[in-house]
Amino acid sequence: MRKKEALAKFLQSLVAGRYADAERALEVLRKKMAKKGDWGLGYLTALEGFLGAKRSGDQNAFMINLGEDLKELRALRREFSSHVKSSSHADYDKGFFAALRDLVSTALELRRQGSQQRNTV
Repeated sequence: MRKKEALAKFLQSLVAGRYADAERALEVLRKKMAKKGDWGLGYLTALEGFLGAKRSGDQNAFMINLGEDLKELRALRREFSSHVKSSSHADYDKGFFAALRDLVSTALELRRQGSQQRNTV
C-alpha cells in the first residue's frame, strides 16, 4: 500500500470511528516513516495524536472532518504548508506539520472524488 492510500484509509477509518482499521493503516505508515528520522517521528506523532484524540472523544482536540468547508480546508493546507517550509522549525516539527498538511490534502481529495462520484451517478 502506498503512503497516499494508507493516509486515505487512515482518515476515512478515523472519521468513521473504525479505530482498528485506522491503526492498521497507521502501521503501514509507521513502516514507511521509520527511515525518515526526526521528520518521520514528527509525522507519526501527529497521526497518533489524531487517533488518540478521536478514540478518547477529546472535544478540544483539532480534528479534520470530511464535511469541513472547502475554503477552510484549503486555508488549513496553506497554513500547514507554510510551517513545513519554514526554516525556523526543526525536522520533527516539519514532519508534524507535513502530516497535518497531508491529512487536509487527503480530505480535499476524498471530497473531490466523492463529488465526482455523485455527479456521475
